[in-house]
Amino acid sequence: MKFKKILLPLFVFTGFFSSAQDCNCSNEFLFIKNFIEQNYAGYSDKLTDATKPAYTNMSNQLLQLTKQRLSKQKCLLIISQYLDWFKDHHIQVSPNFDATKTDSSYIKKGEVYRITPAKLEQLRHSKSIEGIYYFGFDSSYKIAVIKDKTPLRDYVGIMLESKIPTWKTGLVKFEAKLVEDSLLKGVLYIRNHMPRVEWLFVGKNSLGVDWQREGTTKETYAGNPYVAVDSKKLSDSTLYLKISTFNASNAKRIDSMFRAHRQDLTSMPNLVLDLRNNGGGSDFSYKPILPYLYTNPVKTVGVDVFSTDANIAGWKKILEDKDIPEESRKWINNIINNMENNKGKMISMVNDEIDTLDKVLPYPKKVIILVNKRCASTTEQFLLYAKQSSKVILLGENTQGTLDYSNMRETNFSCLPYVLDYATTKSRRLNIKQGIDNIGIKPDQYLKPGTDWLAEALKIAEQ
Repeated sequence: MKFKKILLPLFVFTGFFSSAQDCNCSNEFLFIKNFIEQNYAGYSDKLTDATKPAYTNMSNQLLQLTKQRLSKQKCLLIISQYLDWFKDHHIQVSPNFDATKTDSSYIKKGEVYRITPAKLEQLRHSKSIEGIYYFGFDSSYKIAVIKDKTPLRDYVGIMLESKIPTWKTGLVKFEAKLVEDSLLKGVLYIRNHMPRVEWLFVGKNSLGVDWQREGTTKETYAGNPYVAVDSKKLSDSTLYLKISTFNASNAKRIDSMFRAHRQDLTSMPNLVLDLRNNGGGSDFSYKPILPYLYTNPVKTVGVDVFSTDANIAGWKKILEDKDIPEESRKWINNIINNMENNKGKMISMVNDEIDTLDKVLPYPKKVIILVNKRCASTTEQFLLYAKQSSKVILLGENTQGTLDYSNMRETNFSCLPYVLDYATTKSRRLNIKQGIDNIGIKPDQYLKPGTDWLAEALKIAEQ
């Protein structure tokens, strides 16, 4: 079995945003737009004759917004909404500045929003997304969340009270569009007033994990705190293993856990593998698991990489990561050489393959894998392998659906202090109508939210 895809987000935090003060938003928008059009592996698929008019209209409208008042403060929001058009979780924006530093001249240019006493009274009794919320971590802020539909937002959060001197009443704390009934996406202006792309899940009395509706009590999380890996025996016949990430930095922990439990894995009939909330990482990280799943030859559909100068530079940069095994380094260098000889083309990075192991292990006899909507990317690649085993049963809910365009690489914005991560490869599953983006991988059996999934997994394992 060969291990190919290396998903390694790379962040280099440099100075503060002095350059942002002089950054022209229109030029920055066009820089990102042109970069995506020239380097994103999914661009030619998503810009078809049918979608081109909508894309052009959207781009032109956003470009006009870059020329309006407050465009410097809202430039990240404008660019983020352009990137959202592609509906690809493998296009992301990350900060690249020192969040401890604040520029007072930048603050003075921020948007101020006035709220009437009557509106405040209405918000205190609201049961909708609108309402008054406080920052649950340390109560340093209290904000009013108001429905305020503009081309850039559906909701805005306005400062009411703050323990931070630079955050005055009326300043905008966040602005976001309603993606679906339970999800907002936009930007949050962090403590130093710089914007950061933010997702806010809408709860009954909360927004995301940080904002709690005034007068309500924060719900406690019944699950265990985050651990990179975990293990325990659920019974004499069922072993439980948890893997929270396939990041390269977690590969050694995963390997050590499987080595430590080798006796159990080769003698206990059931394995429960908990991958909930595992957003992916690097394919080589799941190598120790595969022998315990294998029952028959596994078909792997190949991947093509888009060869451009920027993409080649991105692939070269990941070789700086010390956690990458030597075998993978050699493979990456071969990819780079092939890309340099075929610029401007989509070229095969991984061939269609049938992978065969030497033997089928008698134990475990049954493997239950728990998955949810936050399983993505490399985790989904692992699941495509696992689903082909007659030992495996997937339980839970559809995964996120973030795999068709993959292998994220990065580039700096031209003048704003942010990094763009984007996909450089395309799965050939798309050529045979087997794409999963924004759909996900379906479990063999759905489990209801709020129920004890682990108890259900044990029950099914020991049937």
